[in-house]
Amino acid sequence: MRKSTLKFALIGILLIFAIAPVLILGVVGTFSIIGYSNDVRMNELSTVSMSKAGAVETIMSGYIADATALSKMDTVVQNAKNNDGVAWDTINSFTDNNADIYDTLIVDTNGNVLISSKNIEQGSFEHFNADGMPVVSGLVSWEKYGFDAMYVCREVYANPDNKTGGKLGYICLIISPESDSMLMKALSGTYLETNAYFALIDNNGNMLNYDNNGSAKKSGEVDAALTAEKDNIFNLTQNVSGDSSSNLSSVTGRAGKYAYSCGAITNVTNWRWVGIVDASIFTAFAFKTNMIGWIAIVVMAVLAAVIAMVVIGRFIGGMQQMLNTMSNINTEEGISGLRFNIKKGKSELEMIQASFNDFLDEVYINGERYRTIAELSDNMLFEWDFHKETMYVSDNTLAKFDLNTQGATLSNGKFLDSLMTPDDAEKYKRDINTLLKNQSGYSAEYQLKAKSGATVWVSFRATCITDRLGEPLRVIGVMTDIDNEKKMELQLSERASYDFLSQLYNRSTFIRMLSSELDRRGPKKIGVMFIDVDDFKFINDRYGHTVGDEVIRFVADTIRKKVDEKGGLAGRFGGDEFVLCYTDQADVANLEQIAMDIIDELYLGYTTAEGMLINVRASIGISYCPDHTEDVNELLSFSDTAMYFVKKNGKTNYHVYVPEDSASGEYIDPEGF
Repeated sequence: MRKSTLKFALIGILLIFAIAPVLILGVVGTFSIIGYSNDVRMNELSTVSMSKAGAVETIMSGYIADATALSKMDTVVQNAKNNDGVAWDTINSFTDNNADIYDTLIVDTNGNVLISSKNIEQGSFEHFNADGMPVVSGLVSWEKYGFDAMYVCREVYANPDNKTGGKLGYICLIISPESDSMLMKALSGTYLETNAYFALIDNNGNMLNYDNNGSAKKSGEVDAALTAEKDNIFNLTQNVSGDSSSNLSSVTGRAGKYAYSCGAITNVTNWRWVGIVDASIFTAFAFKTNMIGWIAIVVMAVLAAVIAMVVIGRFIGGMQQMLNTMSNINTEEGISGLRFNIKKGKSELEMIQASFNDFLDEVYINGERYRTIAELSDNMLFEWDFHKETMYVSDNTLAKFDLNTQGATLSNGKFLDSLMTPDDAEKYKRDINTLLKNQSGYSAEYQLKAKSGATVWVSFRATCITDRLGEPLRVIGVMTDIDNEKKMELQLSERASYDFLSQLYNRSTFIRMLSSELDRRGPKKIGVMFIDVDDFKFINDRYGHTVGDEVIRFVADTIRKKVDEKGGLAGRFGGDEFVLCYTDQADVANLEQIAMDIIDELYLGYTTAEGMLINVRASIGISYCPDHTEDVNELLSFSDTAMYFVKKNGKTNYHVYVPEDSASGEYIDPEGF
């Protein structure tokens, strides 16, 4: 009866646990698979769209680079200055050799067209903005050209290399987005089962390659849902500047029947790229995947239930016999005398019974085995007996440490705690109390004074053995000498705190140590400098990364001298960014002069192995605690903001943070163009 009851109970439980998960997994899986499939398709849309966005960014960067190069040409500068037509051959040749450029213009600062390669645009520039011309405009209508186009605009200065001497006007490239232009070719094509296409949308809702038709469409000709989503697309994507390879990213969304992935274009504020697809393909893919999942789950559940029922039926018979035998082994006398009666010794159950018999035979010799292990092991052993109140310590422990176990308990100051510093001894006592309270094992590392007088690291592991009522009987512990490994670990940990190239503190270590300085500064004032090497990308591009690394080391060596032996900190935040912390009050009071000294010493430069003199320029931002803030992140952020103020205002200088700096807007480095 007991056998049948157990059998049917196991079968009933199995069926419940086989069917219930199927229903739960089916419901949860339906929603999960739909969500997952949508995510997969959206990720695919984003991945392919970002790939095409890279080509568009390259073309846009080419337009901007061409306009920038023209703005620096001598004939263009002279034409903008004197209006003498000397640049006509230059811009006419440039227009003829660039299929995407319909016309090239030179415009003065009042919006008057000085020269046109097509001799079409004369008088006032149709879309001139006295408050500032965009680098790349949106799609605009041109009365004089008779079609819709965009333009790329760059300033022309009297001294174009350093942008001084006054602004003379603008060089403007009229870009006609025809179907055979490089831009339209980069946008063309479909993907995601021929349903998705790639387009550009400007801040007025106009689109290039809408519906993959290879032409420009004004906002009124574009799907209303996409036009309505225009503001959200621009808000979700962030304007970026600099190297496009490090700025590509995307944001996804829905607009009516469409799903889209969008992103910003480097150095272009008036356009966003958009990968667009009819969202109905997501639903079809999810439904197909979901049905396959349902079928697989049901089949596996049924198969598992059938197999388990067969196994349970065969297992219960042997299990019942084993349970009857084990129920009789319940006294110490029975343990020493009663054994399983094994007939064949071939089945798994009989193998378990044989192993149990062997285990009982081993009980008798366990005491001898324990003592033998203690004598032969390199580990140092001890055992505290609560009933006898005696301490056993292995011979190798007594050989290494000066211990007298007479009268010693686990934590009365006469055992291991007598070899520790007061702080470690207190920690050790707390650990022992926790061990006895929880009646479980624990491990820790301590420093103990050896007989030789040296302090060594040991790994300490102990466990508490209790009786049936939960009262402690013994504490058994083992110690291992880990002095060499621990010291090597500490050395590696210290190395991990430094930046490999500069040998200054890395970012995380510097912030941690700066936080400690702020916590214990008391009434003292602390100064922080944020240093950024000017034009470091130019140095890397022109001289190579080997020289770039030398520049980093030169800057690191220069600023390290400013804090060495003064209690300050120097760190590298990555790339060409460095940070300094000053705690010496004389240095803090003189921080602006120190900043100028750093700028001057860096500008003196150094000579490379090839005999080349590299003059290094740097911009420095300064903030103080508590004048500006007592928060470590804000303190670093304020000095960084002050440094960007210098970047915006000519570079190679220093600036002390003021609250107005934080409201001055995002800094856009002109070197990135």
